[in-house]
Amino acid sequence: MTTQTETTQTPQEIGVHALAKAVKYADRADRYANSVRGTDEFNHGRVATYGGLAAVYAEVAKAAAALAAETSR
Repeated sequence: MTTQTETTQTPQEIGVHALAKAVKYADRADRYANSVRGTDEFNHGRVATYGGLAAVYAEVAKAAAALAAETSR
C-alpha cells in the first residue's frame, strides 16, 4: 500500500522557486548565445528553448507575487 503525502506551498514559496528557475534558464540561454560556437543551429535551438523556459517561469513568479499580494490584504 502506498501512502500519498500532500505538500502545500505558499504563493511566496512558489514565486521564489519560479524566479530561481527563471534566472537559471536565462543564464543558460545567455551562455549558449555567447558561446565560442556562435549562434549555429544547435545553439540557436538551445537559446530559444531556455529563453522560453525562462519566460514561462518568470510569468509564474509574477502570478505568484500577484496572488500573494491579493491574499495578504
